[in-house]
Amino acid sequence: MTVAQILAVAIALALPLAAADDAQLLARFRETKPDVGEVHVIQETPLLVTVTGRQLGRTTRADWPRGELLGVFAQRGDKLVQISMQTNAEFPTEVWIDRQTPDSITFGLADPADGALSDNLKIFFDPKNYIPIRILHFAPVHVRNIKLTNGIITLEANDGKQDFSAQEKNGAWRVTVGSGLSQPTAKPPLVASAAPVPQMPVSTIAQVEEARPSRAREIPAEATREVDEKVGPYQRAGKKIWIGKTFYDFKELTGIGDIGYFDETTQNWVFLHIPEMADWSTSALLVDTDTVWVGLAQNGEGIQNPGGLLRYNLTTHKATVIPLPEVIDKITSFHGRIYCGTSRGFAVVEQDKVRRFEFIPQLDGSYVVTPGT
Repeated sequence: MTVAQILAVAIALALPLAAADDAQLLARFRETKPDVGEVHVIQETPLLVTVTGRQLGRTTRADWPRGELLGVFAQRGDKLVQISMQTNAEFPTEVWIDRQTPDSITFGLADPADGALSDNLKIFFDPKNYIPIRILHFAPVHVRNIKLTNGIITLEANDGKQDFSAQEKNGAWRVTVGSGLSQPTAKPPLVASAAPVPQMPVSTIAQVEEARPSRAREIPAEATREVDEKVGPYQRAGKKIWIGKTFYDFKELTGIGDIGYFDETTQNWVFLHIPEMADWSTSALLVDTDTVWVGLAQNGEGIQNPGGLLRYNLTTHKATVIPLPEVIDKITSFHGRIYCGTSRGFAVVEQDKVRRFEFIPQLDGSYVVTPGT
C-alpha cells in the first residue's frame, strides 16, 4: 500500500477521541484553548494530526470550525512532541491531508458548504527534532494556457497573486515565478470571415424539461424559469466555428449542455445533442481531427463544479467521460497527448491514462511541478 493510500484510509477511518481517552493530547490542546472537550483524530501515523470541535459526520474530510485548533504532533516513545498548533481564525472549513514528506505536511482546505477550494496550508519542520521551520498558506495554481515554444511545452499559470511559467525538458519541469509571465492573448470576437455570426439558438423550457427532468423538478413550479445558454469556448476549424454552450444552473436559471458549430458555408447552426453533456457547461474545447474534447463544469452560484473531460468521436458518435477532479480551463494536443490546464495545475491524457500535476512551493520559496495526489 502506498503512503497516499495509507493516508486516505487513515482519514476515512478518523474517529472522535473522548477527553478521557488521551489526557496527554487533551492537555496539549488546553494549553492553547482551555475549553477543549473533544479531539478528532485525522491521522495517527507517521504524524498524529487532530482537530478540536464537533464533527458533522464527514467520511473523507474533517471539519475545522472557526476558533478550533488543528494540531500536528510527532510521537516519541510515549511522549507527544508538538510540531504545530494552528487556530482557524477565519471561516469554517473542511480539512484533509493533501500530501506528506519526511519534512513537511500539506493540508487541503475547502468551503464545507460547496466544496470550493481555498488556500492550502503547508508546515515545514525539522525531521530530527520536529521544530517547525516555516508555515505557509498557498493558493492552487491555475494553468490558463499551454503552448509549444521552439519544440518545448510551456505552461502559463497564475495563483491569483503571482504568475508562473513552466517548461518541460526531457521529462523535467522548470518553473519560473514572477509577475507579467502569464498573459494569454485574448481571443478575437466570434465572427465569420464575411459577416457576423447570427445569434446562437437556445433551448426552450420544454426541451430542458425533457433533457433534464431531475433539474426541472428542482426549480419550484411557481418560479419563472429562464434558459441562460450562451456561447462558451470556441474554435475555428475550416469553414466551421465550433462552440460549447455555457449556462448558469442555480435558482430559476438553467440550460442544456451541448457542443455544435456554425457552418459558414450554409450559414446554419448545427448541434450534436450529446446526452452525456446535458447537465454540463463547457469550460474548455478542442476540436482535434475526428475527435472533440470538452471540459465539463457546472456553473453554480459563485462556484464551478468539475465534471471531467469528455471525448466525442465525430465518426462513431461515441462519448466517453474521463474523470478529472478539477475544472478544466484549457485543452491542447501535442505529440499525441492531450494537455489540460486545470484549476489546480494540469493533467496529461494519453491512451485513456490520466496523469495529474500540481505546482507545490518549497521551503526556499521556489515551486516544483509534482504529481497530483
